[in-house]
Amino acid sequence: MTVAGEAGLLELMAGRLAKDDLTPRAAELVLAACRGETALERALAGVPSREEAPRERTDGPGQEIFVSEIRVRGFRGIGPQARLPLAPGPGLTVVTGRNGSGKSSFAEAAELALTGYNSRWTRARHDVWRQGWRNLHQRDTAVELELVQATRTDRTTIRRQWAPQDDLAQGEWTQDNRPFDDSKWHEALETYRPFLPYSELGTVLDAQPEDLYEAMHRLLGLEAITEAQQALAEHRKRLAEIVARPHDRRERVRTELLASQDERARRAAALLGSDSPDLDAIADLALGADVGTGTNLLHQIVDVALPPDDEVDRVRETLDLALGAVTAVATANAQDSLRCSEILRLAIQLQESGGGQTCPVCDLGRLDGLWLGKAKERAEHLARAAAELHEAADRLDLAVAATRALCLPAPEVLAEAQGVLDTTTVLQAWHAWESCVSIDDPVRLRQELFDRYADLVRGVDQLKAVAREQIDRRDLVWRPMAIALFEWHSQAQQAIADAEVLADVTEAENWIRKTAATLRSERIAPFAKESQRIWQRLRQQSNVDLGAVRLGGTRNVELDVSVDGVSNSALAVMSQGELHSLGLALFLPRALVDESPFRFVVIDDPVQAMDPTKVDGLAQVLADVGLTRQVVVFTHDERLVEALRRLRLPATVWEVCRSEDSVVQVRMSDDPVGRCLADARAMRVDEDLPDALRAELVASCCRAALEAASHARFRRERLGRGVPHAEVERLLECALTTRQKLALAVLDDLAEPSKLLPHLEEVVGSWAVDLLLACRVGGESGDLDVLIRDTELLAGWLQR
Repeated sequence: MTVAGEAGLLELMAGRLAKDDLTPRAAELVLAACRGETALERALAGVPSREEAPRERTDGPGQEIFVSEIRVRGFRGIGPQARLPLAPGPGLTVVTGRNGSGKSSFAEAAELALTGYNSRWTRARHDVWRQGWRNLHQRDTAVELELVQATRTDRTTIRRQWAPQDDLAQGEWTQDNRPFDDSKWHEALETYRPFLPYSELGTVLDAQPEDLYEAMHRLLGLEAITEAQQALAEHRKRLAEIVARPHDRRERVRTELLASQDERARRAAALLGSDSPDLDAIADLALGADVGTGTNLLHQIVDVALPPDDEVDRVRETLDLALGAVTAVATANAQDSLRCSEILRLAIQLQESGGGQTCPVCDLGRLDGLWLGKAKERAEHLARAAAELHEAADRLDLAVAATRALCLPAPEVLAEAQGVLDTTTVLQAWHAWESCVSIDDPVRLRQELFDRYADLVRGVDQLKAVAREQIDRRDLVWRPMAIALFEWHSQAQQAIADAEVLADVTEAENWIRKTAATLRSERIAPFAKESQRIWQRLRQQSNVDLGAVRLGGTRNVELDVSVDGVSNSALAVMSQGELHSLGLALFLPRALVDESPFRFVVIDDPVQAMDPTKVDGLAQVLADVGLTRQVVVFTHDERLVEALRRLRLPATVWEVCRSEDSVVQVRMSDDPVGRCLADARAMRVDEDLPDALRAELVASCCRAALEAASHARFRRERLGRGVPHAEVERLLECALTTRQKLALAVLDDLAEPSKLLPHLEEVVGSWAVDLLLACRVGGESGDLDVLIRDTELLAGWLQR
């Protein structure tokens, strides 16, 4: 029997969605919800879904897990360490013992070691169950579970150990001496939980309807569908609240805005009064991007900019330096020197062109070589003075231009804000400063411009201070309204974004709700069929018939139970034993699920309240399950063991005995070898049998004992090395004779049984060879007591 995992569920849902007319987004949300909360969150956020292969857990507990041993010390009814060995493979093991012997302590220890809790304690109404977990005679407490995987040779030991002062929640939890990672086991244990204690068996069917529904979901692994529906419902409620929130709050915010005299509040109230408010305009108002006519002018006044102080200082310094340079070179004779320099230049050119002419200026001296030398020297001196004068004049012109460039026109906002603030003084100061550009005298420009600029700075600063004061006064009233407006805007914006998502989520939720009943029926069908089959085996002579098992849409479990063909309530007509049988029928199918990593199931005390016919049915069911699974049953009721013997059903029986100081011993009870030897001893003393027949029957029982011991040893060795069960059974079927079976057990080889006798003589002794010969010839050649004794010795050697 298989159960649909994530891949199966998604395939099932996708197939049904393909037949229905859902919007693509709603269909995507249905599949995302089935994948889990993370996938649904991504789908709701608009993150593109990733095409992923079905998850295969690589970090899980493993596959085909069997229990090879349970070790307990200082826990519950067990004092010094006690061991319960189990054959790690398919088969039925029954652990018996009187009440108080400590047998249930093994079951509880196994559950506690693997799951971290014990369902008997968690369901108990009284604290006495949780307080008495530590043994009174052994304060050092430890529980160990040794596990084997069919395909691996190594073994895994899971241990929980407590120091004497530790509480139950403390202690050390390890797997192979490393910290135990319960996250790797949690999902498998929740879905395929292999433990069924008596406390759960006794209450699973008389619980409250919702509790029983949840129990069925845990037993059958049907949480995914309900979780998907619940996740969509939760998101639908959340989105509906978000979408409705701005509609509920809009009138309250608008009423507060209408009561204010602030022009921004009046405009915001007008926007909110529209059937479709302009959210962008509302956002501008709330964030100050659109602050209203008056307030906007005040902000513009605050933002009025004058030339930076460092620029003004730099221009002033440049102008001062230029004026100083001109003053230094512009002497009274500067212009005469420039004219002389020009005359000398022309005279030098005249002399150089014709030589020794009479001076054209005085008409007395001659322009000879002597004159030329003196003239050039004086001309150079005059040229340098002229160049300095020109350079100073150019610097002054540039400085004056830069100074005039400081005079910007008055900003228009100063005139526009007249109705909000008195800007007359600043406007007059600004126009006076701007008029400085018409001053031609650099010295006067230096005096007038910077003095007027200082007056302008003082006026602008005073005007800005008044503007800021009015802004602060207005903002003090507006700020709470702006915050409320922005919050409403955020809610409205989110509501618009979520309205479409809400429609898709609602559609997805409605679809999954309508189809949930059918999906649950399909999912539970194989389990229900198996439960019905098991119930037919368990009911025996009961007149109660189990029909369909359904999970109702109102979170209840519907069992079609009929008495003599008439429908009735299960709780009303079933005895306690029948209720236990039905609970077992609902639990066992999970042990047969192929996807389960656990190939074992531990059942504590399922026999109580069952009549003898039900016990026979239970024995048959457990033996049937034991063909493919390791079934470990704990019971104090000897009727189960008696039924197994009487019905000749294969089972290993261990007996738990408890003596003083909580010393617990586990011993084999009525194993196949012991039964064969017991039969041999009974025939040996039966005086009614002829001697020849007695000898043959005793020898036959001895051969059967050796073969049973050989089978047990071969299975133990091969399975312990990870050989598949099918291969082990195939080899056993090939061994037809006693010697071939012994050869498999001793030599691990079926092909050469001739090596068996020499090996036994060397390892065990010649008496083992004589024993095999005596068993083969039928016991005619020796003492039957010796034959039985030696058979017991050799079988014991094989079992070690």
